[in-house]
Amino acid sequence: MNRRLLPFLTLIVTLALSLTACGANIGVIGGADGPTSIFVTNGKESDTIVIGPNGEIAAPNPDADANADNASVPDAEAPSDADAPDADASDAPETSDSAAQTPDSDDGAADAGQVSDADTSSGPDGIRPAPDEPPTPLTLALLSGPWADAVKAELSAFEQGNHAACQVRELSRDELRDALAQGGDGYDLMMIHSSNMPAFRKSGVLANLSALGYKPDSDFIPSVTEICTDGHTYSLAPWYGNASVLLCNKNALLAANSSTDRIKSLENMLAVCKAAKQRGDIGFAYHENFEDRVTLDFLPVLRSFDGWFIDRDGKPSIYTKKFQDAVNFFLELTATGKSLSNSDLIAAVDDGRAAMGFIRSDWYAPSAKSAATYLVFPGAATSGGETHSAGTCAIWGLGVPASAQHPELAERLLEYLINPNIQKAMLPSGVTPCRYSILQDPELQKDYPCFGKVCAALESGQYVPALTEWPQMCDILGEELWKVMAGRKLVTECLADAQSRMETLLSA
Repeated sequence: MNRRLLPFLTLIVTLALSLTACGANIGVIGGADGPTSIFVTNGKESDTIVIGPNGEIAAPNPDADANADNASVPDAEAPSDADAPDADASDAPETSDSAAQTPDSDDGAADAGQVSDADTSSGPDGIRPAPDEPPTPLTLALLSGPWADAVKAELSAFEQGNHAACQVRELSRDELRDALAQGGDGYDLMMIHSSNMPAFRKSGVLANLSALGYKPDSDFIPSVTEICTDGHTYSLAPWYGNASVLLCNKNALLAANSSTDRIKSLENMLAVCKAAKQRGDIGFAYHENFEDRVTLDFLPVLRSFDGWFIDRDGKPSIYTKKFQDAVNFFLELTATGKSLSNSDLIAAVDDGRAAMGFIRSDWYAPSAKSAATYLVFPGAATSGGETHSAGTCAIWGLGVPASAQHPELAERLLEYLINPNIQKAMLPSGVTPCRYSILQDPELQKDYPCFGKVCAALESGQYVPALTEWPQMCDILGEELWKVMAGRKLVTECLADAQSRMETLLSA
């Protein structure tokens, strides 16, 4: 008789006596060297106990015992890691490399591709919810357009892995701002523009992401990450960089005897735009809703003349010669073209109907085959003149309202969406991340050669100041400049009125 059977028999006899005393019927199947199965039934319900060769008790399969993960596996029978089946393989969604989940550390690009099984196969506490429970609802407020489309295309894996049901509501930029200003009620995760952060941080309408487990990711460009914190905690996670860049048509440059490496000043830009107008094309295309896009269409010109809204003391600096020179040049530049909607502007430059225009890098990513390309703003008013940081930058981030019903799960979704592999999957939408691992990836730059220029723009751009009054300041300047462009005011009159209105605003 095999001596290894002795402990089995002793245990079986003990179990049999105990179970029989309780009115249960038992049956035994098994051999000396293999596991022994004891079937127990009381006439209504049955269960199985497996006795390993060393006397340990283990569940026969993952579904037979809720504590299967804690059971021991006999050394002789234990499969290797390479051969072990994934207990969740039948339930987990199929994912490509682009659907990898959020890294747990802030080691940046080095760990960006590591995937944790718990990220999509379990809930926020690491335990997959019971399938018979209703999925946890999450409501997302996203900017309408490619941003919302890109997110919706990637939600399925997160929903299945976390037993969640995500509802996306597409809002305009103003609607997003107003919804969060009113407390963000009804939303679990929101897109937030960094220019609104000072006001939102002050009002306390955003949850503390640090307390929810969010850690900064060193793969993001530092200047982008700095916007998201008050120096102690994070209330916003960077998602997409928003650098202003010069979108120009390569063929239009050639037709003007120019090239991308010869655009070194505003003068060079103006020469190309004038040549396009003489051919009957659009020279400089600017946005038809100029009042709302003044920071995009005008500020790069202003910065090239070394002008700005406020001086070092925080006082308005509108009624100045630098500002006046910038406005006069801008009027000459816009005279070569026309106003277009955002989508029409991009299409016009891409197909050669327009020579150039200013856009945000997260609106469109020209491919290597495109006739359009990005340029970082030259930053000099004249050839050989002093160069300044001309491109303005901001970011779109993701935040959790303090009123969110499911903040922990919302933070988990946030980290899923900012994962580099998920962001790579969103690249075809034209929405450009602000991660070094993506923007500096040589393979990605083969398809998106503009990425290196976007990275440079985000690193060196002029970020909007952390002032709660900044949106109102932009509104004032946009309204006054539009009156000049429409011929309703003189330049000096416009600047004097803008100066006065901003002084009143900042003194309130």
